[in-house]
Amino acid sequence: MFTYEKIKSLNDLEILIYNFIISNAEMASRMTIREMAAKLHVSSTTILRFCSKMECEGYSEFKYRLKEYLKDSKKQEFTDDYTIIQDFFKKVEHSEFDREIQKAAEIICSKEKVFFVGLGTSGTLGKYGARYLSNLGKNALYLDDPFYPTDNGKYDDSAVVALSVSGEQRFLHRQIDGFKRGKATIISITNTRQCTLANVSDFNIAYYMPMTVLPGQYNVTSQVPVIYILETLAHRVQRLNTKT
Repeated sequence: MFTYEKIKSLNDLEILIYNFIISNAEMASRMTIREMAAKLHVSSTTILRFCSKMECEGYSEFKYRLKEYLKDSKKQEFTDDYTIIQDFFKKVEHSEFDREIQKAAEIICSKEKVFFVGLGTSGTLGKYGARYLSNLGKNALYLDDPFYPTDNGKYDDSAVVALSVSGEQRFLHRQIDGFKRGKATIISITNTRQCTLANVSDFNIAYYMPMTVLPGQYNVTSQVPVIYILETLAHRVQRLNTKT
């Protein structure tokens, strides 16, 4: 239901609606438009605009399609959808996305220290990104402790690469706040730009994959785009370092 193009077209309030629905699909499928508007503190008009961007003529059609989607999900096991990944790599060909990675590489290359931070799966990828970048000649460290104090240092010659699918983890934001007060340059890699982490960052790369949340609130949104971004970023940094 939620393709790359549809998600990217959403504004901040519509992303709020999208995140609620994808994480509470069963509940959302039973709610009236007024109930959802009250729950999310948005107007009914905003919800109708969201439905329109999902290519539905109104809220009733959206609810019907959501219920059908849930029925199909229960009938089928969780399967690989390669079309989603293929769609992402088609977007990679766009020069705008390429320029974003290049700009992030230039920032990293200009800094003496590089830190990677993230929680959960994003933390695992942050550790991978730090090691991969180090393998290519730019020393980088991964902070695996979400409570590690970052508010007592000077980071004016540091770049912090923060990874998060939702961009809303409060423990991660505590770390980022400390880095920012120490004058670090924050580069975030998130699923959308309509999130808190992207808003507080100096630079953001968003990959816009349809979010997949399994029962129990387990987020299994594909991280293939993040691997691509991290490796390409490291290659660009190495190339820049070679030229200098």
